Amino acid sequence: MLIFSGVMTALAGAVLGIVVGHVSPMQSRRPVIFVVGSTLGFLIGTGYEAVQQYKDEEVDE
Repeated sequence: MLIFSGVMTALAGAVLGIVVGHVSPMQSRRPVIFVVGSTLGFLIGTGYEAVQQYKDEEVDE
């Protein structure tokens, strides 16, 4: 579930990066914005899911 959550938020970050890249006046930065959005989305998604799983383990104990 951890990887799935990361991939889904990476997709959301990629879409956000595409939108920001489309609005950005600099054509050369579009790929960078896309990669940064995807990476941040993946890191945020996996981090959030890891915290959720850790909290669930604490409740079960």
